[in-house]
Formats: sequence, structure tokens, C-alpha cells
Amino acid sequence: MTTDLIHALIIDDDRDTADLFSMVLGMVGFKCDVVYSAKSALATLATQTPQIILLDMRLGLEISGTDILYQIRSNPRLDETRVIVITAYPHLAAPIHDLADLVLLKPVEIEHLRTLATRLTQSQARPNSFREPLSNLYYYNFFLNRLEHAFERTHRRPDFMFVVMVIEPQIFRTDKHALLDEEHEQLMKGASEYLQAGFRPTDTFGRLDRERIVALYEDLKQLADVDTIIQRLRQGLTRSFEVGRRIFRISPLIGAALMHPNYSQPEELVQAAQAALDDARARPATGSSLAEPPIINLLESIDKK
Repeated sequence: MTTDLIHALIIDDDRDTADLFSMVLGMVGFKCDVVYSAKSALATLATQTPQIILLDMRLGLEISGTDILYQIRSNPRLDETRVIVITAYPHLAAPIHDLADLVLLKPVEIEHLRTLATRLTQSQARPNSFREPLSNLYYYNFFLNRLEHAFERTHRRPDFMFVVMVIEPQIFRTDKHALLDEEHEQLMKGASEYLQAGFRPTDTFGRLDRERIVALYEDLKQLADVDTIIQRLRQGLTRSFEVGRRIFRISPLIGAALMHPNYSQPEELVQAAQAALDDARARPATGSSLAEPPIINLLESIDKK
């Protein structure tokens, strides 16, 4: 197998390093594109499907290499793209090691890079270990990784706003026959296809359990965006589906938890969204509920001061 048609994308804000990597891979037949910023990388990935990406983790404060990596792994079009993460800081690579095909620490030996890049692109297609095969929803562990990253980002950007939602597509039969497991999964697949087709590529959807979907909507501009998302979900997921020769109706229950400084752990938002969903069961007129942020214990706060 030759590498003359293999498309490589190099993402590094150090121009000398990026150009060196491009020259090295170009010498063994790679077709290389180079971008020097995270924003340029996102623009390129929106239209191109490289077979291999060399990604530096330190790309600035606004959009990091980790952000880029998560967006790559969130895009089904890039499922078979191999990613080599390159960093001088091992602690940055530790949380995302399972998302990259390979992590190389700087300084990178040129011959080593050339050999590894060639071997990666010559091996079999990368198996998708992040999404369920049928529903195409992310496994919950991957979703938590993405949520943890959003949670940490609020420490760097106080204005960064996101919401976690738990969505339960309630399934109603139009006949007296029991719902089969195969039919249930097809209906969950239909719901997930709507979610992934109707929202931004940066939104993340995972499978919380058999009955529920968990969603992460990042970079909201205002609180009213939460209501807008909920209304779009309710309108889009309130529909009929045909599975085989049977007709089913779906009506979603939605619980939401907006990021707030009072939350101390990422999973607390999922728990709060689940509690809000339980509250939504008692609200048949709306079918949705937004969790109140946890209350800080004032006595504990005073003691700490």
C-alpha cells in the first residue's frame, strides 16, 4: 500500500514545528495541509476528511487541542480518521489518551513520527469505540469525559454556559401487543437520529441507560437558550414512528440542569437533570423541568472563612 493519496492535516500553532512535520510526511508521500490555529482547524475539519491528523494540545486558551479532539471524535464523518496527539506536557494527554490513536511527547523524533504515521494509515480502519452501533449515541463513559471537559472550562471562562439534559422518549403503542426489545431499540435510534441531525455538531448525546438519553449543550449565550432547546426537543420528538408494520407514538420527558458554581462535580449535573426529569413526570402539560442549582450551606461557608 502506498501513501501517495493519504491526506494528513497538521494542527500546530508553532509554524516551524508544523512546517517540519509537513515536510517529513510529504517526503514519504503524504498530502499535507497545515493550519496554525484552532479556529482554522475547525474551519478545515468542517469541509475536509483527513485520514490522519497530527494535533498539538497547546493551541491557546479560547479553543484547546482537547476541544479539537473532542469535536473530531464527535463527528461520525471522521470515525476512521487517525489522530496522533503531540504534546510536551504528559498531564494534558492523560485524560484523552483513549480518544487518540497515539500520543507522542515532544521532542518528537522525526524518523519515529514518519514510521508511526505510515503504520497507522496502513492498518485496518479504526473501530468506533465511542458510540453504540445502532443508535449512534455515545457510551456514557465518553459522555462523562466530554462533560468533565466542559465543567473544567468554566474555571477558565466564567462566562461559559452549558446545560445538561436527560431525555426520556415515552413510547405509546397503538395496539395491544407488547413492545419488543428490537422495536424499542429502533425507536431509540429514531429519536437519536433526530437529535444528531437537528442540532449543532458540538452538542453531545449519550445513552444514559435503556430508557434515557443524556445531552450536553455547550456555549449558550443566555438563559433563554435553555427554553428554546427544550421547545425544539419537545416539538421534534413528539411524533409517530413506524417499526415494521406497527405504529408508535413518542412524547419526550425532559429534565435539565444548568451549570452553576454550586455544583462541585460534573456528575451532579446529570443527577440534577434526572431529578428534574422525575419532576417533569408530574407536569403533563409541559413534560419538562429545569433543576434549581444546589443551595450553599451558609454555616459551612462562614466556617471556611
